[in-house]
Amino acid sequence: MTRVLLLGVPRSGTTWSGRVLGHTAGTAYVNEPDGDTEPYAFTARLGFGGPPTLDPGEEHRAYERLWAGAFAGGARPTGVTARAARYLNAKVEAGARFRAWYGDGLTPRLRIVRAWTRPMVAAPDARHVVVKTVRAEFTAEWIVDRFAPTVLLVERNPLNVLSSWIDLGYARDDREFHAYAARAERWGITPPAEPVEVERQTFTYAVMATALREAATRHGWLRTTHEHLCVDSVVRFRELATRLGLEWGDEAARFVEASDREGSGYRTERRTADQPERWRHRLTDEQVERILATLERFPTLERPAV
Repeated sequence: MTRVLLLGVPRSGTTWSGRVLGHTAGTAYVNEPDGDTEPYAFTARLGFGGPPTLDPGEEHRAYERLWAGAFAGGARPTGVTARAARYLNAKVEAGARFRAWYGDGLTPRLRIVRAWTRPMVAAPDARHVVVKTVRAEFTAEWIVDRFAPTVLLVERNPLNVLSSWIDLGYARDDREFHAYAARAERWGITPPAEPVEVERQTFTYAVMATALREAATRHGWLRTTHEHLCVDSVVRFRELATRLGLEWGDEAARFVEASDREGSGYRTERRTADQPERWRHRLTDEQVERILATLERFPTLERPAV
């Protein structure tokens, strides 16, 4: 089975890219097995006290079971308790999961989810599997060391990423910011002392993006950009699929063409021609200035052209 790990930060075009590649012949697409609303991910992410962080060679049984199930094809377990765990997890308020991950304890419903949930299982007919995550910036090297997938990092103009984060209210929590700030301080990067919201969001983004970029550089992982894929999308995705060892076909081409239409929020339909410069209609001049000033702290990230 060909295994592909698709990495990126939230709102960088990874879902669109993953869904396109998931429409190649014989491919199972697994969307965020470690995601915020995935039942087994809730269990696997407990105990880290923030973003999951593992170095190659470390042991973590629950996290390993999560990724073993994903790379086997990511089929949903069908047992009664597993289905009940998915139902109960969907009823949990998002903040309760977040608070549990940061050490505030479990609600009664989350205790049941933890007890009943099961990892994903094999997809019997899959010849290839594409697993997409936006929560593995500090575990990607561990995952690759354990499961040896081919890696694709999808990047995007930070102004486009952050305009979306602002619209959706990402990265507002103090504890989350301090967790990422602590990581940056290990690199010798000082966080802003009293950041306004856009600076907090930009700094969090930049830590995520830097961790992924530096890992990709160390290991020679394949990189592309959302903006690149938005031009001649069928041609460029076909080339990308070939490099990843996937089998391009008419179904994937039709999906690309069908997704080139208006969309919003978490939907993956977009007018591709509008995407590279979309931030110009969504950010104020002051926001752009604060974003660029914050990104200056991170030398391995290119300054976006304005």
